[in-house]
Amino acid sequence: MSSPENVPLNKKRNFLTLVAVAFFLACGFAYLIYWIGWGRFEESTDDAYVNGNMIMLTPMVDGIVTSIWADNAQLVEPGQPIVELDRHDYEIAFERAKGHLAQTVREVTQLFLKVDELEASVEARKADLLRASLDFEHRQALVDDGSVSKEDYEHSETTLYAAYSLLNETQKKLEAAYAEIQGTTISSHPLVHQAQESLKFAFLELHRCSVLSPIRGIVTQRKVQLGERVQASDPLLSIVPLEEIWVDANFREVQLKNLRIGQPTLLTSDMYGSGVQFRGTVVGLNPGTGSVFSILPPQNATGNWIKIIQRIPVKISIDPEDLKQHPLVLGLSMDVTVDMHNTTGAQLPGLLMERPIYQTTIYDQELQGVDILIEQIIKKNSFDDSD
Repeated sequence: MSSPENVPLNKKRNFLTLVAVAFFLACGFAYLIYWIGWGRFEESTDDAYVNGNMIMLTPMVDGIVTSIWADNAQLVEPGQPIVELDRHDYEIAFERAKGHLAQTVREVTQLFLKVDELEASVEARKADLLRASLDFEHRQALVDDGSVSKEDYEHSETTLYAAYSLLNETQKKLEAAYAEIQGTTISSHPLVHQAQESLKFAFLELHRCSVLSPIRGIVTQRKVQLGERVQASDPLLSIVPLEEIWVDANFREVQLKNLRIGQPTLLTSDMYGSGVQFRGTVVGLNPGTGSVFSILPPQNATGNWIKIIQRIPVKISIDPEDLKQHPLVLGLSMDVTVDMHNTTGAQLPGLLMERPIYQTTIYDQELQGVDILIEQIIKKNSFDDSD
């Protein structure tokens, strides 16, 4: 039997045991409620990383680098010059193209003037033919009675044939001249059009000596140096637009049964800690596991095959307002939780959107001003300003 002194102690121990059991039962019941109401509709992974576009800036013409306007970790805006190339060769080519256009306009103007000249020649040949025809008819009536010598008659006949031949020759030349300008004006003539295109190309190459930023972003991986000769398409530097950020979350294949496009997600980053949550949306699943797209895909048709649970990248967009308040950079690790309550969405994406996902307009105005320049050159070198 227990001594009277141990009775209170045993009761205390039994009470603590009951409290502990009740606490664990309460925790278990609370977790059960959580799992029934929320937990079984959530899938999480910490195998997730920030991804985004990284635009490699390349020149469109060859040249020597004379200026660099931005360096690593600097913000650039769309249309801002980043790298300048030496312009001398392209300025010479541009001036040569302007001279070629002016010369072509003068040559085509001569073609139009030639038509006017030949039209006048045709009228003159018609008059010569009429005179020769009348002389021949007069002499033909007088040659029989001896009023006109046979020699004079034969000369008039020869003159008539020559006048007819000259008229025919001039008309053929006029037809050929018509064929060179028919249906055109000086400005729309094919030769002038070719010279215009050559001038536009020279203008464009001169303009492209300034390498512009296509988008707003942060400069990184600058490789270009002053005085370096670069070729078209050589990588100069990269630009990362921090507004175009998403997360690639690598879920295990057993977690994807109820995953649907459009499901909401919550994300946290080690950069800001668990106190900062990012709102996101499931965009879609990549069409294969990471191992399939590796350089050396695994070959499982072997005798010592061991099953390994695969992970599939899931693309998740992030709310732009959250990104403005807490910017993320490429490569950061993320914790992702997907709310799978709603499973009515599609598992596969639909057709491509009608509008571009990404777009830049900095190249739309590259030829601005060249049409006015062409018009001025044509007016200055043609005989008719209306052309």
